[in-house]
Amino acid sequence: MKKRMIMLLILFTVGIKLSAQNKFEKGYIINSDGSKFEGLIKNLDWSQSPSQIEFKEDNTTISRLIGIDKIKGFEIDNKVKYIKAEVDVDISSDDTNSLDDDEKPRFIKKTAFLKAVVEGEFTLYKYSNDNVIRFFYNKENHFEPLIFKRYLISGTQITKNNKFISQLKTLSNCDNISTSEILNLEYKESDLKDIFIKFNTCGNVEYKNYSKETYKNLFHLSIRPGINFSSLNVDNHKYIDVFGAGFERQTNFRVGLEFEFVLPFNNNKWSIIAEPTYQYFKAGKREVFTKNILGEDVSNSTSIKYSSIEVPVGIRYYAFLNEKSKLFFNASFIFDAPLGDSEVSFQRYQFADETIKIEGNPNFGFGIGYKFDDKFSLEFNIHTKRNLFKSDVLTSEYKNYSIVLGYTLF
Repeated sequence: MKKRMIMLLILFTVGIKLSAQNKFEKGYIINSDGSKFEGLIKNLDWSQSPSQIEFKEDNTTISRLIGIDKIKGFEIDNKVKYIKAEVDVDISSDDTNSLDDDEKPRFIKKTAFLKAVVEGEFTLYKYSNDNVIRFFYNKENHFEPLIFKRYLISGTQITKNNKFISQLKTLSNCDNISTSEILNLEYKESDLKDIFIKFNTCGNVEYKNYSKETYKNLFHLSIRPGINFSSLNVDNHKYIDVFGAGFERQTNFRVGLEFEFVLPFNNNKWSIIAEPTYQYFKAGKREVFTKNILGEDVSNSTSIKYSSIEVPVGIRYYAFLNEKSKLFFNASFIFDAPLGDSEVSFQRYQFADETIKIEGNPNFGFGIGYKFDDKFSLEFNIHTKRNLFKSDVLTSEYKNYSIVLGYTLF
């Protein structure tokens, strides 16, 4: 088991290195003097406004970190653009448990990279950091915060400062946009993006949409049959030589249905997974330990029937090798729900037969796999030891590793 874990760690490290080699994409930076310098920028698909970027010239392996103080902005061609600006950022908490009772925003002056969402005559920017998300608009080179704040009244009632609605009303006089359309807006990227696109199209001016239109293909469903290699050892700490059995490793079938939600940042490298899985273990053992007074063999026997629905819930990390191939690494917390007749039966000479119900206990799982064309996968998975009983007297070690094939339905 230790050797397998070491191998997983080695492959994980290799995967991260391979992944890192595929992050640089064509783009440019704007230097402090306003000059444009083309090259390659490491695309980290930032979930927060960055404070620095990694840049290198074309056809070179040497990269350098460039801080916000050195450049005015940067763009990865047709994907993402950031502009440096000194803006008033409302740092009021949006956490329900940390709201204050002041309607007014708590502004502080910040120099930050603002992410372009829609760029045109009417430009929308996004700032994300310090546990807050704020939006700004730019018209005629002037940055203004779109104001929104949740706050408390009467100690417990939550209300909203929706000043951004009145700001948007005065921003454009387009006849094709109704008042009700603006009144129904929510303070979120998708709503604000749509209205800024309408502001620009109303005047027939060119604009650029940097926002991800929709987070497509973020949910996947896969069927995952495979083979379990399992073993079980049962111990009774009160009657060691009476109750106890070790079962050799056996090979059994398993089948799972995996639900995966890909997190929409960091280039879709992280996802949340859950996989209800049917698995079983069935074995019997007979041991001759002495002879009775008639000279006949006397034996003990133990049998087990164990089937369950395991539900691993965890995270997955993808390391991209090329456009069609990628490695992935899983870490899961496994819930186990034994099915109806899961039990261990003991038959011992001169002792009454005893049947003990198997109860579910959680454990952990770790896996490494390969996926091709977002359809076909092969995974090696290891589970930590699982105790099948909730008793201080009777304990067990159920050990399992598996090889799993996968086919993604969508």
